[in-house]
Amino acid sequence: MRGDTCGKARRPDNGKIATRQSGTILQHETAPMPTRYLPHCLAVLLLSACASASAQQTPHAKAPGSRLATAEVQTLLHEHNRARAAVGVAPLQWSAPVAKTAQRWADHLATSSCRMQHSRGSGYGENLFIGTAGHYGVKDAALAWEQEKRLYRGGVLKVGKTQGIGHYTQMVWRDTRRLGCARSQCSNRVIVVCNYEPAGNYLGKAPY
Repeated sequence: MRGDTCGKARRPDNGKIATRQSGTILQHETAPMPTRYLPHCLAVLLLSACASASAQQTPHAKAPGSRLATAEVQTLLHEHNRARAAVGVAPLQWSAPVAKTAQRWADHLATSSCRMQHSRGSGYGENLFIGTAGHYGVKDAALAWEQEKRLYRGGVLKVGKTQGIGHYTQMVWRDTRRLGCARSQCSNRVIVVCNYEPAGNYLGKAPY
């Protein structure tokens, strides 16, 4: 069973990094797009049948803008703002309009064979995650993105130097103020989409 995550930054670049950690294989791939965005894709191959301890349960209360439960929204805000506080940037606020856009794209991906593909033209920053349903939840998505911190060496983003860090740098981008996320499902996989306003990951600028 496999899961995937993606995030987008601002200029085309190619590359792949593969690492092995605690029984999982992580592959980080970047590929060019004909726009100013650079999609970052992280594939996670689950090698055991153990469910993730942080997989999210879904209470009945729903958050504005998406089908996420309010508890899931709180989890996503907590994980993002914890990462942001660690580098001294202001917390994000939930945005129903941003979440609505994220939900629309999550639903599109769910009806497109769960292909990892970024939206175009929304103007938002975007992180994507796909994982095995029942094994991964929204907290796993946020933690997977934050783990890229270990590869970020500080300073401005440069051409050819964004591999493996784009999800994290968007999470902590200083000028980003609003977060909207969504979840959908296709077959046995769950999709998490988070959008960020204003978008970050501009080449030539530092995240914070």
